[in-house]
Amino acid sequence: MIVAKFKSGVTQDEIKALVPDEVKQAKILEDQGLIGKITVAMPKRTVFLEAFGENETSVSQTIDSLPLSKLWDFELFETTPPSGVTI
Repeated sequence: MIVAKFKSGVTQDEIKALVPDEVKQAKILEDQGLIGKITVAMPKRTVFLEAFGENETSVSQTIDSLPLSKLWDFELFETTPPSGVTI
């Protein structure tokens, strides 16, 4: 799971300018199975993004390929299934 916060000083215009390219790149990554659901909480300037990869490096590279990522500070949280759940 990625939790990203927009950097201080980033404007709505900067965000809007990158949205079309962000949508295109997100679709490519989704089709490749590298990202899942993206949820944006704009009042809190926070993005929650499912990302999948072999390790933190590969996931970070995936996130860095998103155009909006240059406007974010993000943190990666490795998740595990709830106790007792078999995958």
